[in-house]
Amino acid sequence: MKRLLGVVGVGLLSMVVAAEGRDEKMPWDKADNVLVKSAATGKPVIWFFLNNQFNKDAPAAITLDGIDKAEKAFNNPVILKRKDPFLWVRGDQTLANSFKVTGAPMIVITDSDGDVIHKAPVASPENLYDAMNLVLKEKWIDVPVKWGDMVRTGPITKKLLIVGFDCEKGEALKSLDDKSLVKYQKNCEFVKLPYEKNGEAAKKWSVDRNPAVVICDPEEHILEKVTGRVTPVNVKIAIGKALVKLERSKK
Repeated sequence: MKRLLGVVGVGLLSMVVAAEGRDEKMPWDKADNVLVKSAATGKPVIWFFLNNQFNKDAPAAITLDGIDKAEKAFNNPVILKRKDPFLWVRGDQTLANSFKVTGAPMIVITDSDGDVIHKAPVASPENLYDAMNLVLKEKWIDVPVKWGDMVRTGPITKKLLIVGFDCEKGEALKSLDDKSLVKYQKNCEFVKLPYEKNGEAAKKWSVDRNPAVVICDPEEHILEKVTGRVTPVNVKIAIGKALVKLERSKK
C-alpha cells in the first residue's frame, strides 16, 4: 500500500509540474521602453516577428501552422527556463519594416542601442534555443581590450583614442572588456598609462585621480572623460557623446 501511495504521489507531482510548465508564459516587455531597460540591465533584446518587412515583393503570407509553431516555441519549458539573460518583445509591422525583417516568423536580437547582434528564423524550440545559445556563447561576450603602452606620434587611423589610467589594484579598466562595449573596439585605439599624481601624463590628459578613461579624437583633443567610477554604462555613455562631438566637428 505504501509503495502504491508513493507511486501515486510521484504521479501527481509530475502532473502538477507539467501543469505549471503549461501555465507559464513568456513575459513580454513593451517595445517603447525596452531599450532603456536593456541599457540598465545589460541584457540584449529578443524581438519576435510574425510580420515581414512591407514591400511589393514581400513573400507569401505566413501559414497558420507556422505561426502556431513559433508561438509555442516561446512557451516551451526549455526556453522559459533560459529566458532570464534576455528581454523579450513582440515586434509589430512598423518594427518589422525598421529591422528589414524577411523570413518571419523570426527573431532579431539587439543590444540596447538597437544594433543587431543576430537574426534567426523560428520554427521550433530547437531553432530558438540554438539562436539564444549562439548569442550567449559567441556573440554577446566580453572581449579583452588590446592596450598599448604609449601614445603614438601623429594622428591615429581609428576614430577615437582612448587613454586609460588604472586603479592601484589594476582591475578598474577591465570594465572596458564588457560585452556592451565590444562593438566599439574596432574603431578605437587604446593606450594604458601609469598614474602618478601631478605626473606629466596626468597633467597632459587633465586627470586628477584614478581610475580614469580619457576619450580623444585622432589628433588627441579631449572629447570626454570618465573618472572614479569607470563602469561599462558610464564608459558607453561617454563614447556615445564623444562620437556625436566628432561627427559635429566634421560638418
